[in-house]
Amino acid sequence: MLWRRLLLLLAALVGAARGYFSEEKPREESGTRPPAVVLAVIARNAAHSLPHYLGAVERLDYPKQRISVWVATDHNLDNTTAILREWLTVMQKYYHKVEWRPMEMPTSYPGELGPKHWPNGRFEYVMKLKQAALNFAKRQWADYILYADTDNILTNPKTLRLLIAEDKSVVAPMLDSQSAYSNFWCGITPQGYYRRTAEYFPTKHRHRRGCFPVPMVHSTFLLDLRREGVKKLAFHPPHPDYSWPFDDIIVFAFSCRVSEVQMYLCNKVRYGYLNVPAKPHQTNDDDRINFIHLQLESMIDGPPMYPSQHVFLPPKTMDRMGFDEVYLINLRRRPDRRERMLWSLYEQEIDTKVVDAVDGSALNSSDIKILGVDLLPGYYDPFSGRTLTKGEVGCFLSHYYIWKEIVDQQLDKAVVFEDDVRFQGNFKRRLMRMMEEIEKVELDWDLIYLGRKQVNPSDEKPVENVRNLVIADFSYWTLSYVISLQGAQKLLNAEPLSKMLPVDEFLPIMYDKHPNEKYKEHFPNRNLQVYSTRPLLVFPCHYAGDPQWVSDTETSTLWDDDSVRTDWRGSHKTLKGAPPNAGLQNAFRDEL
Repeated sequence: MLWRRLLLLLAALVGAARGYFSEEKPREESGTRPPAVVLAVIARNAAHSLPHYLGAVERLDYPKQRISVWVATDHNLDNTTAILREWLTVMQKYYHKVEWRPMEMPTSYPGELGPKHWPNGRFEYVMKLKQAALNFAKRQWADYILYADTDNILTNPKTLRLLIAEDKSVVAPMLDSQSAYSNFWCGITPQGYYRRTAEYFPTKHRHRRGCFPVPMVHSTFLLDLRREGVKKLAFHPPHPDYSWPFDDIIVFAFSCRVSEVQMYLCNKVRYGYLNVPAKPHQTNDDDRINFIHLQLESMIDGPPMYPSQHVFLPPKTMDRMGFDEVYLINLRRRPDRRERMLWSLYEQEIDTKVVDAVDGSALNSSDIKILGVDLLPGYYDPFSGRTLTKGEVGCFLSHYYIWKEIVDQQLDKAVVFEDDVRFQGNFKRRLMRMMEEIEKVELDWDLIYLGRKQVNPSDEKPVENVRNLVIADFSYWTLSYVISLQGAQKLLNAEPLSKMLPVDEFLPIMYDKHPNEKYKEHFPNRNLQVYSTRPLLVFPCHYAGDPQWVSDTETSTLWDDDSVRTDWRGSHKTLKGAPPNAGLQNAFRDEL
């Protein structure tokens, strides 16, 4: 009897553990839904950036059914409204809700001097739009609202999730630009103006990483609408005690301050890019060209920008900038560089001919002899003490065959690019303007450096009546240059293959600026007329020692001995030169 009672008691306990009713079976709890987010899109004259902006929005790693999109556009001179309408027609079904507020007319504000000028009426209207988006988010019971200007491209698809995970009332992802400009301030004066601080550049360059309290974030930021303090924030009307400059970002920073809500900036990873604002006197086309430069920078530093597949992109109109040919030297085994450079040139509407570089690593001693290559007697690398590398032989031959083609085809002038360069902003317009001025003054020239390593920049004299052009002194690197038919012929006449040294040392010999007198004795006709742009129009993508730096000339073997490996260590030629003071001043100027 006792054992039966024990069995019944045990069965009762097991039944209680399983559920009150015998048919109940415990199941795992389902996950919670991600927070609801409103994305506020306020667009004006943004046709140049919208395809990439919308592409980045599409690729955000966040459930679209948990995102509502609030879109307003107004006072446009371009087809911003048409692009947004085209995109929303396709994409609105994927989002929880879409509110669309287009305003076709007028195309300018009273007192506005141009599309990039900001009169008070424009500031006030933008404040009202931001407030309307905030009110919409509150009516939707959204948990967050993300403001993102339409020239702010969130190339990191995890950006929204990362910002939410920071668990802050107001938090911004630090965005990179073409200059020292970004979407935060580290200091603010008692009058509400920008104040320079020691923390700005270490933060901007990510020398210190984290999520930092700052007095100002703008352009792209996330508000946590669940917080009590955030309920007091407003864009319009300004706070009754407000006396700072009438500017939408400063009005909101003041609102945060009086509401005791701290703004934060996160720079832990790369989140995306923002365009440097155009000056008040500039045009929509200036803004477009600036944005192209931003695209090119994103291709190098990553993640790159990709346009939306749901927006029509008109084809580019390609040209050679007035030159007979534009050459791009690329090793077949470097397809990533080829693709990036071709896209970079395409975005700038520059028609290009790709030249397969001579791969020095594939040359054996028999190949080198057949080509007639021999070392310049007595040549040694000025820093490491080694002789020529096979990579340097391949580099020289790649440039040499272009010079030969220019002469064979009687091309009047051409541009040469290597495949590891980044462009100065407004590259195409600057180069074309300079060539027009050179032609106007009838300057006798053979070669013009567009990118190089300057050794003695202070010794270089400017050219009269041609802006941004100097007489070149001794230089390293052949990143990019313009060359004339006359110049190519002079280089071939020197018969350099039988007395070879690196091509970037051969050129200074030919314009009689190389410091080694013994080398120059082998080239008696040193009359190449060489100039350089200043500032330079082309720079290396990376420098020796950078994580992504690769050199096929330095990382190689000796030209006549495959058993001796070489690399860049010990050769200061590949290291980044010291920037001129003017560059630092420009960085300070562009900080705001």
